[in-house]
Amino acid sequence: MSLTVSDCLKLPSLRSAKVIAGHKGLSNIVNNVSVLEIYDAELFSLEAPVNDSDMTLTSFRAIADNYELQCKHIEQMHSLGDAAVVIYYVGIYLKEIHPSLIETADRLGFPLIIMPEGRIDCFYREVLYDVYKAIFHAKNKEKDLINNVVALFSRLPEDRKNLTNLLRLISDSLKCTVLLSDTVMNNVCLSKYPASNDITASDIHQLYEKTGCSDSHGAESLWQGRVLRIFRLPFTVFEYRNFSIYAIDEFGSLTMDDMYDVVELLEIFSKLWSLDADNILENSLISSILDGDSEKMRQISTKLSIDIRTINTSVFLRPSLIGLEPQGKLRLQREMVQQIKSCSEDWGKTVIVDTYESLIVSFIMYSSTDNTDREYLQEMTERLDTLCTNYTISFFPCDNKAEETRKTYLLYSETIPLAISIFPDRKLFSYGDILFAHQCETICREKNDSFRICRNILKPLLEDADSDALLETLSVYYLDASCEVKATASQLFVHRNTIQYRLAKIHAITNFKTNDFLSNNLMYQAIACYRLHPELFEV
Repeated sequence: MSLTVSDCLKLPSLRSAKVIAGHKGLSNIVNNVSVLEIYDAELFSLEAPVNDSDMTLTSFRAIADNYELQCKHIEQMHSLGDAAVVIYYVGIYLKEIHPSLIETADRLGFPLIIMPEGRIDCFYREVLYDVYKAIFHAKNKEKDLINNVVALFSRLPEDRKNLTNLLRLISDSLKCTVLLSDTVMNNVCLSKYPASNDITASDIHQLYEKTGCSDSHGAESLWQGRVLRIFRLPFTVFEYRNFSIYAIDEFGSLTMDDMYDVVELLEIFSKLWSLDADNILENSLISSILDGDSEKMRQISTKLSIDIRTINTSVFLRPSLIGLEPQGKLRLQREMVQQIKSCSEDWGKTVIVDTYESLIVSFIMYSSTDNTDREYLQEMTERLDTLCTNYTISFFPCDNKAEETRKTYLLYSETIPLAISIFPDRKLFSYGDILFAHQCETICREKNDSFRICRNILKPLLEDADSDALLETLSVYYLDASCEVKATASQLFVHRNTIQYRLAKIHAITNFKTNDFLSNNLMYQAIACYRLHPELFEV
């Protein structure tokens, strides 16, 4: 069981102590004991991190004559999560316990304990030894992170119940540094142990990536001459999106069961106290849209003061992650998101961008007819090319409702591999490209009249002795080279006269001419279907 204030009063060094106020808090858990003999308003600022349920020993010597500051001291210790205060040398340094101090402690339910009055032979070291020994014994007897943190967090004032303080309590309880990070390793919240630790979120990410650990178990890494054990556990919480919790253990005491307890705590408090930060909500906006949740989309956009109606374009960026280890995938996604944000800021563009599954999704106001927007897109692709050249970008007009945008996303997810098969050298895909690929797949799958016509168009070429060269030329000419002879010759590494000869032969065999609009459209569709499913065209 956890050590309480009431338990501490049974220890030898505290048996003579007396509780004079705040009896309702005797069940408070004690995780630490500390000595404080100074008063500093800045040190006790309400912005300071919470304490891990300290029993604080003091004589109030520095503020012995100021009852108002003593009361403020008690209020601030309570707001920081302290368990109780033990006052020494009453009648020596502190002449008396003022009634206002008792009233404050009773109002807060904060145990106010005094050592025997007028005694100079009561020493801090005795209580420090006894309490720490009892804490150590209690923690060894039963390790109950969830109940301890729930009890500590529940005692905090409402304005102190936030994500930062929750992680602070977890970090102090486990004696390890804890980082909550999203999919692309954006620093959501970092709580360091000890607080003076100079490790950063970036350090943690890099150390994890260097371990090459692909599962959720801890892996050892060396940092500043110290051996650290790094744990990572991905999970979904805040009812919005995916996160990972990282923990840095220097003492060899952390286990995966502790990590699961931390996730459970985050899940508990995210529901009870809506532990959301603006960066978590911003990351959640895209997932709420692509999940088709219009109500959540409105709630988040309203809280972030984002007018969804001003966004006209959704952009899906699909990097190739084949062959990359999990750490490499996360690193690439993170860096691409950062480049998109950076480029957008440089061009004065407001962009909402985040990962969603294996994609990078952004929403933006964009016009393909605006020279500035085209230049912005050009620079963005150039920056992305420095990270990875194997990716595609697809543009879609935005729907007014999240559920409609989800339909677009599902169409894209289903069709983009088909579009890449038809246009393997293309990096930018329009809505029309995606719809065309979907149409070709439907034609091939249903083998309807349109498919019969496509087969009939290409049948003469399939029966020709030079069918391979003719079909390759036709595919590149229509699908890759925008019907330009020079570009086709360049891609096939042949002379342009060769291309002209082959095109003339194709026209002669099929009776299709490139200067006829309808004929061109039919040939374009036929050769696209052939490139998508050549096995269906076998003679």
